[in-house]
Amino acid sequence: MTDFDNTKDLRWLGGCRPRDAEERFHSSYVVDLETGCWLWQGSPRGSNGYGRISVGGKLVPAHRYSWSLHNGPFDQSLMVCHKCDVPLCVNPDHLFLGTATDNMRDCKRKGRTGGGAKTPARGHNNGNSRLLPHEVKQIKALDLPQRRIAKMFGVSQALISKIKRNEMWRHING
Repeated sequence: MTDFDNTKDLRWLGGCRPRDAEERFHSSYVVDLETGCWLWQGSPRGSNGYGRISVGGKLVPAHRYSWSLHNGPFDQSLMVCHKCDVPLCVNPDHLFLGTATDNMRDCKRKGRTGGGAKTPARGHNNGNSRLLPHEVKQIKALDLPQRRIAKMFGVSQALISKIKRNEMWRHING
């Protein structure tokens, strides 16, 4: 009988020992010095952009593991949300616990709600915008046919209609 028979784990041969989840976790991220984010480099990453780590034979989201590692157990019905909005970040200082409602409020407060996974920038911050805020104020103030206004600003009548109905550029008061 050899010394290795009692472990039945061949990884002990050759001086390698199995690494526990905490050790693998801490070797699987890099620190972004500008943002302070701990960016998950470990494999695998889910299709949703969040890192995952194997713990006890199960794949768990890396940010959830980070929270429990640094803050202790938590109610699994809660979400681990990101203050930094970086799905690959596992820095516990950038994470907070919340309900789905809390997460949506945070999302709305940061202006990330709306169309799809990534909401486009509003107004002139959107690269596709053809108008500036002062032009939108003029459009809202003008009492002319929409086609004429559209021609004046080089945009479509449909856009003028949406601006007038406050469907677009509603954050600019006329």
